[in-house]
Amino acid sequence: MNRQRISRRVFIRRSAGAAGATLAATPALLSSARVSAREATTGPQGTSSGLESAECPATRLQKASKAYNPRYEGARWHLIYGSYTGAEEFALNELQKMTQRYVPYVMEVRSAREPVNHDANLLVVGTGVNNPLIAGIASKGAFELPTKPESYTTVCLRSPWNKERRIVVVAGADSSGTLYGAIDFNKRLASLTSDDPTRTRETLDNLGEFSAAESPALENRGIWSWGYVIYDYRRFFDNMARLKLNRLLFWNDIPPLNCRQVIDYAHSRGVKVVLGFPWGWGIENLNPKSSEDRWLVKDDVLCRVATSYEHLGMDAIYFQTFTETSNKEIGGTPIAVLARNWVNDIAGAVLSRYPTLHIEWGLHATSILDNYKVLESLDPRVEIVWEDAGVIPYSYDPVPTISEDGHHNPLDSVDATIEYSKKLATVRPHNGFAMVAKGWTTLRWGTEFEHPGPFIMGERAPSFIEERLRERQPRWDYVNSLWLVNYPHALRFLQQVRDFSTVKMTVLALIEDGLFEEKIQPSAALFAEMLWNPRRSANQLLELAMSPYYARIL
Repeated sequence: MNRQRISRRVFIRRSAGAAGATLAATPALLSSARVSAREATTGPQGTSSGLESAECPATRLQKASKAYNPRYEGARWHLIYGSYTGAEEFALNELQKMTQRYVPYVMEVRSAREPVNHDANLLVVGTGVNNPLIAGIASKGAFELPTKPESYTTVCLRSPWNKERRIVVVAGADSSGTLYGAIDFNKRLASLTSDDPTRTRETLDNLGEFSAAESPALENRGIWSWGYVIYDYRRFFDNMARLKLNRLLFWNDIPPLNCRQVIDYAHSRGVKVVLGFPWGWGIENLNPKSSEDRWLVKDDVLCRVATSYEHLGMDAIYFQTFTETSNKEIGGTPIAVLARNWVNDIAGAVLSRYPTLHIEWGLHATSILDNYKVLESLDPRVEIVWEDAGVIPYSYDPVPTISEDGHHNPLDSVDATIEYSKKLATVRPHNGFAMVAKGWTTLRWGTEFEHPGPFIMGERAPSFIEERLRERQPRWDYVNSLWLVNYPHALRFLQQVRDFSTVKMTVLALIEDGLFEEKIQPSAALFAEMLWNPRRSANQLLELAMSPYYARIL
């Protein structure tokens, strides 16, 4: 049987109808060189022609577009980036999201390794290593490259290539510094926005010259929470990054099923993750003086690390024991002594198997008080994270004094709280000083709390999150007002303890079930600003915490 030969036009008419036939009759725009993309970049025997890393040659389509007149007149802004991975990917996204609000055109975003249009205003972001434009401008003395971890420099100046144009540089010492510099610029831009929407573009186009260099005063700044009340972990970490927070400690009886994904996402936002679980905390009828009870807990801890934690890639593990009490002794023995011996034994066993594992111990000062010097003989590889060591910023309500039904509290003043924390910082100075601040939202222990089994963390429905925030907002309204009144006390605490302690300092804010992923509350933003730089004035910190950036970007 002979196969009937048909034309391309007939074939298309039969398969695609009249519209297809009309299309087939249309002259091909690129008919002068019908070469496939694969053929254009592949030579003989499949060898590369090198075109995949170069700009494509001009085509008839590109030539035809030369006559196109842009709809929006005036100089445009281009984003020039050094890296689009990890924290710097988020930095670039945040910059694009914010600056795009100010211009009617779609902003061009280009790699620093591509040719630069010097007739455009430039927003250049990255490090001196991954963005050659930043290194080149700095080499001419326009600014100094940042060097400290997480530090950054932001400047706005006349373009060195075109005095009619502006260039904004966001230069980080590392990926986190780049991200924090982007956040800083966004906050600056948001604060300058005109009340007249017709002048929005002018805000960016007429941006005045400035120069700022920042580095964190506290090395570790973060949040403490139970894991199951983090309802959207991606947005949670995004908001942490926007507040320049770099550490999340979340507690679970069992790690969530998606724990590795949670940790990976946190790292992409410059956030380290500490996983907490009990080493005797919450166990009824536990006898800390019993060697048998200690052996049972040690065996359980070793098993958990081996089966549930070793493979996760967390940055540290955290535990609590039996110190969450106002009692100072058990059976005539100081709790400080019992807890030290307990931790030395169990932590020693864990570290003998996992010598590089970083271990943190959550210790409640209410059961220790004047016995803190007992902890000088604690295993030096274990870091203490102090809780409940006085009034604001340790207390559940952010207040400068606490009444305890007529009982005397030796730490019932800001001055006493500061002096006691200085003592704690000197006990083991090689480990630094770490603490949990309180005064925000907590679990509803009496009506809702339970110990969840295996679960998926941070994948709840948006509608649930919105409704939950409405339920929890009254608590936020209460503590927000208290923080606005009392934050100078917390600021004085951080200033004095930071100046006293010359080693690493860690402060974690206890925010549980606070829907932090849905809304950055004023008191959370205020405390984050204090952690970044407590040496600013109280008014400066308040102004930064109330930045309209947080409302516009979310």
